[in-house]
Amino acid sequence: MRFPPFDDRGTLTTIELEALRSLHGAYMTARYEWQSAVAIWDRLYTALDLTELRAPERPPFQHYEEALHEIGNGAHDYERHAALITWRYAASAAVLGITVLERVARAKPPLTASTVEELCREPALGRLREALSVPAADFLPDRERSFRDERNEMAERWADLRDGVDTAIEIVVGIADDEGAAYPRTKEEAAGCLMTEHSPSWTDPVYQGILEPLLVVAEEVPYGISRVIKGR
Repeated sequence: MRFPPFDDRGTLTTIELEALRSLHGAYMTARYEWQSAVAIWDRLYTALDLTELRAPERPPFQHYEEALHEIGNGAHDYERHAALITWRYAASAAVLGITVLERVARAKPPLTASTVEELCREPALGRLREALSVPAADFLPDRERSFRDERNEMAERWADLRDGVDTAIEIVVGIADDEGAAYPRTKEEAAGCLMTEHSPSWTDPVYQGILEPLLVVAEEVPYGISRVIKGR
């Protein structure tokens, strides 16, 4: 998906539209950087695995292997960095988009500039989970001649992502326990955490398995807003 044109903005305000469009550009750019970094990291470590298969005994000179390790470590760090930036903007886009979608669907007053600016910041994990609980699929107008139950499919995607975010909250608590950290001690405290501050480099990525689904939700929300405005 790409960002819809919004030829008919309806009740969507300029600041809401521009914030959504800017966040979309941010997470799409970060997404491509992340995916490129993943491909580079995989390629380097595949090459390293191949060297070990070809030379099971340690050769006298290890410069090639050392180069692969050094570049691979940098690629790994960049992959984590790009992934967390992607998460930050995609999560913000999802929460802002869902808030605007609900506002438009329920004919609520436009968001204030300060509210839009606040929603553009990375949401806490619990805030994202809360946004994903909004019954957004119910807001979508019926499509004629549709052979798919798109509302049910959308609701299932959101529910799966919501469960994934809940699992991420549990992982944050587990990381803190393993490290002997004083915070967060409970799921409630972890729900107030930011992914970008609680996915340390020495652990498996907390965003693993939920970043791609988050991107799907972030991309589909503007189209939901457009459909509600157009009524089709």
